[in-house]
Amino acid sequence: MDTASRLRTWLAILWLALMGAELAGIVRWSFALGSAQRRMDDYGAQIAASARETEARAREIRERSEELVFLQDLPNILPQEKSTLRTQKAVAGEVQLLRGKVGARLRGALHVVVDAKANVLYLKKGLRLLWKADCSVGRGGVLKDKRTGRRWEFVTPRGEFRVRGKKADPLWRKPDWAFVESKEPVPPPEDPSRLVAGELGAFVLDLGDGYLIHGTKDETKLGTAVSHGCVRLGAEDLKKLYESVPVGTRVFIIY
Repeated sequence: MDTASRLRTWLAILWLALMGAELAGIVRWSFALGSAQRRMDDYGAQIAASARETEARAREIRERSEELVFLQDLPNILPQEKSTLRTQKAVAGEVQLLRGKVGARLRGALHVVVDAKANVLYLKKGLRLLWKADCSVGRGGVLKDKRTGRRWEFVTPRGEFRVRGKKADPLWRKPDWAFVESKEPVPPPEDPSRLVAGELGAFVLDLGDGYLIHGTKDETKLGTAVSHGCVRLGAEDLKKLYESVPVGTRVFIIY
């Protein structure tokens, strides 16, 4: 092999070596790029998770702010009576303590509160007020059947209940007291004359023991105690409540 041939051979070998080194560099760069891309993806996922957490915290702060506003306003809706011995500050303190206990027990849970003293129904989630509506509760008083001696007291009971059932277009099964009140003969329990359409409004929520949340024929009286013990709502608010709360929802009736 002459000198020129050997030179060409060495140049070819040198070129191959340089190309091999270049290719190796490209491979290493590709691996580094892939690793960097994975790190960027991980970093992006961390940023997205952090953004979601920040959004959740911001939402929680807004909700807590709304709770504080509601708590601060609550003492203002309590009636001020000159005869009471407790100051408004003491009442506010008791309300704050009680609401804290309720909040710890029902944190995040959807529930209904009926203020039977103010005739206002509240729909809440945890301590957050979703909406409120005027309602009517029991008017009080006693009806007595002179013939049998039976008595009925028209009050809305205080305590904790649950929505046991819901129904659209309900029929009212007229109870004995309704016949006694209207001075009509009391029919047998299963008499068809007891079933009355349209008396309860478009929807009814059953609280048990004969107590219901239902509609009213006279919405001008909402906000006053005029019922025979059930909780009455206006048609629009009744529909909203019916669609919002599932069976099993807790209902607290307070005075």
